Amino acid sequence: MWTTTAVPLAFAVVGIIHLLPVGPVFAPEMLSRLYGIAPTDTTLLVLMRHRAVLPALVGILCLWASWSPQARPAALLAAAINVVGFLGFYALYGTPAGALRTIAIADLVALPPLVYAAWRTLARS
Repeated sequence: MWTTTAVPLAFAVVGIIHLLPVGPVFAPEMLSRLYGIAPTDTTLLVLMRHRAVLPALVGILCLWASWSPQARPAALLAAAINVVGFLGFYALYGTPAGALRTIAIADLVALPPLVYAAWRTLARS
């Protein structure tokens, strides 16, 4: 039973992690708590709220992939680009402390289930 539920569970975990920062889409005041910034500039506010939408889309795609094997390659690609991309930029800029470290930790938590889902999904292709 573990082998039949492990891949969907891995996708669900990655999906939930990606849905966690969706709050600012609906409540912009959450930007201060999540990222340690209080955008007073409209341009920054638009960009940060849009930034909250993108991981949510990855999360929805991963949740879809948890029950639809056909969605798994797209979910893997989107989640890998998001996780590895953020961790790469985070490392490139010297692993800054604060809210960005929390995001990096969440992405590091998402990495093992993502790698497992990729291995199990791509090994079958």
